[in-house]
Amino acid sequence: MQHLKDLIQRYLKGKATPEEGSALHDWYDSFDDSEVSLPLEPGEDRQLLEQRLLSRLQPVMEEQQAANEKQRIIVVNKNPRYRRYLVAASVAAVVGVAGVIGLKLRYPSPPKNTIAVNTSPKEVPPANKKATLTLGDGSTIALDDAANGAIGKQGGASVIKNTAGQLSYQAGDAHAAVVYNTLSVPRGGQFQVVFPDGTKVWLNSASSLRYPTAFTGTERKVLLQGQAYFEVAAKAGQPFKVQANEMDVQVLGTRFDVMAYTDEPSINATLLDGKIKVQDKILRPGQQAVLALSGHQLTVKEADINKIMAWKNGLFVFNNMDLSTILREVARWYDVEIVYEAAPGKELYGGGISRNLNLSAVLHVLEENGTNHFKTNGNKVIVLP
Repeated sequence: MQHLKDLIQRYLKGKATPEEGSALHDWYDSFDDSEVSLPLEPGEDRQLLEQRLLSRLQPVMEEQQAANEKQRIIVVNKNPRYRRYLVAASVAAVVGVAGVIGLKLRYPSPPKNTIAVNTSPKEVPPANKKATLTLGDGSTIALDDAANGAIGKQGGASVIKNTAGQLSYQAGDAHAAVVYNTLSVPRGGQFQVVFPDGTKVWLNSASSLRYPTAFTGTERKVLLQGQAYFEVAAKAGQPFKVQANEMDVQVLGTRFDVMAYTDEPSINATLLDGKIKVQDKILRPGQQAVLALSGHQLTVKEADINKIMAWKNGLFVFNNMDLSTILREVARWYDVEIVYEAAPGKELYGGGISRNLNLSAVLHVLEENGTNHFKTNGNKVIVLP
């Protein structure tokens, strides 16, 4: 909790980073009874601003103190389908991390009162903004090391690194030959790309996207491996298409997520709004198309949007998930290898944890709420009885 107090003081003195300020705003605004939003910058009336912030901090401190005196595992349903419910506040109580403060998991609503933490250099940190750009001629650029600004021209389009974690293309010579670039995000990374038509794509860890530097012809087509969230700019007469392994997604103008990891049992396309066509199925908002890799059967079901969008919103969200599935996400996000020296427990998890935490904090929460223990050895997480 001292970390939050220190952050408030840095904010009041104008010394907080933009990321810290944004996290503090989100934390403050998450209270349902907030009558006045924080200013974008600390205002002149520092005393009033400090009073507002501390008034929010006090009940959270009292709530956490009360939680420390209670059980750290809350069983929300005797049905084993919902046997374990992760209480992220227990992270602060158990390992002294102030990264999750009074997190109330009123599922399926998104978790509230989450604030990022600084990571220790001795810990395995969460994913950061890094990627490699492979140009049409086969040369590569490490984008996490590249300076912000123009990178060069590809197929008549200007390639620009806008800021940490974002690449954009600006249309140029319409008569230039189109070339293909590939944006590759490693395990432990994340990145965003903006195409000349205004379409935005967020890439999750262990993902790659191959695309033309300019969209010409009758369609806009990209190839995805891994997971990405798309906000597609509408363009009449030029539908947007995503090929994700064996799944083809056709788009007109919409927001959707595609997950196509080779170590997962299915390829999933989830529609938030707009309209997409997956194979021969047309989805409405809130639906998910699931292509089973075993049997290659395509089904459509209602989607858990909070769970699907958790990675983009900086959270792990579990809804009736087994440990093996959770650890696959953990492995990609922290760039670690999972080694099983014991079979995973049969319990199913529900709840959420911030993705801003170090690996040890996440493992501690899973350990406190399950039957397995964990040991880390370099980049390996060993699952024990």
